[in-house]
Amino acid sequence: MEVLNRQGSRIELDRGFRFGHDFFKLLNFVKSPDHKDLDRHSIEDQCDIFYRDIMNYGFAESHNQHLRDGRYDLAAKNLNEINDLSLDPLTGLRKKEFLNRKIASLESDIYLDSISDFSLIMCDLDKFKEINDSFGHSVGDDTLDLFGKLVLESLRPCDFAYRYGGEEFLVLLPETSLSDSVTVAERIRTAIEQRLLIGHYGLNQITAHDLCKSLIEPADDENDAFFLSKDITCSFGVANYLDCSQSGDDLFSRADENLYVAKEEGRNKVIY
Repeated sequence: MEVLNRQGSRIELDRGFRFGHDFFKLLNFVKSPDHKDLDRHSIEDQCDIFYRDIMNYGFAESHNQHLRDGRYDLAAKNLNEINDLSLDPLTGLRKKEFLNRKIASLESDIYLDSISDFSLIMCDLDKFKEINDSFGHSVGDDTLDLFGKLVLESLRPCDFAYRYGGEEFLVLLPETSLSDSVTVAERIRTAIEQRLLIGHYGLNQITAHDLCKSLIEPADDENDAFFLSKDITCSFGVANYLDCSQSGDDLFSRADENLYVAKEEGRNKVIY
């Protein structure tokens, strides 16, 4: 049986699987902040809490029935649909509605010594309005789509990326120090600067390109040169939970302040 993990990749589960560790891991990103002591419950109790308080899209009754009937293929289909509901359809990153739940879950994990630290990266595409104004919203959407793919490519499976606003994004990094988080932000910044461009091959229509992929899979005419119309850059603010007095609000504010400094200092920077 296949289900999707938090990053949208498919994982295999045994046919007889019911309430095992992988199942709870799959649900972990939507743990409710109203249950600070969630990890004190058994896995079965945690799943019951999840079904009662979180699964509010009309799936709970049919999902539980599928489990009782042993129809794990249908139960997995429901989980995949819930996973899809949590994703921003344009970028493939998580919707911002799930951010506060995950921060609360990570804070709970630190309290219970399940993890030792985590960090937050706040990212904003530089002068994104100019893309929509100059090339149209379709090219803007293509840019966001490729941006989401490059962000996920730069992260570990245990990391969490969210689309927080139109062109603003957040990344949560469990078990990651400030210095390591800066390295991750710099890796994303470099990937965007070097690979995400707006341009066209020959007389082809202008659109966003992942330049590495475009060079590997060129336009119909392999001799077409690539004409750059605009390069894309991002600014980053990074903050660490332990450095922010173990306060989720302070963590968010610190990352936001650092992002503002990155913008003020000329953009295309990582500030921490």
